Amino acid sequence: MSVAVLFLLAAALLSACSSGGSTATDRNRVADADTADCTLGGQAIAGLRDTFRQLSEQLDGLGPAASRGDFAEVKTRVTQGMRLSGQVSTTIDPVVDRMGSRLIGSAYRDVASAGGQLHTSLSDFVTVLDNGHPAQPVADSVTAALTALNTSMDRMRRACPAVFADAKGPQYGPPLGAR
Repeated sequence: MSVAVLFLLAAALLSACSSGGSTATDRNRVADADTADCTLGGQAIAGLRDTFRQLSEQLDGLGPAASRGDFAEVKTRVTQGMRLSGQVSTTIDPVVDRMGSRLIGSAYRDVASAGGQLHTSLSDFVTVLDNGHPAQPVADSVTAALTALNTSMDRMRRACPAVFADAKGPQYGPPLGAR
């Protein structure tokens, strides 16, 4: 069964459960609320477009900087990535707090949480760089956080197909193992 059909089925079930039976007016109200929440969240994501682009540039540049042995550039890129990833949750969380749909809100909240996890992983990476400890476990954590961000962005797009017509979006940075 396609994701869109599952999404519509879940929305219909939520509508029926919340009203003790659904009428056309109730279904339209849920659809309108979901559409409004998708639009609100889509505006927040659009506002982060440059943040995501810059984040990708910073993380994509880590491998070449590390290959050159440019510790200062690696640290600068990780620090900038940390700053940028922090903007994801601080931008999306207040928007989610205004959403009425739990389903749509959870999709956007997952993006905010993944941005926060990437921020934490990059912060841990800065600490490792400062202390000279082995970086591989933290690099794996950064890779996992990037994967979670990409996965949550995909889920968000599927939850709001009218707002995000292109179901396949950009990936934010290659896995650290490939850098």
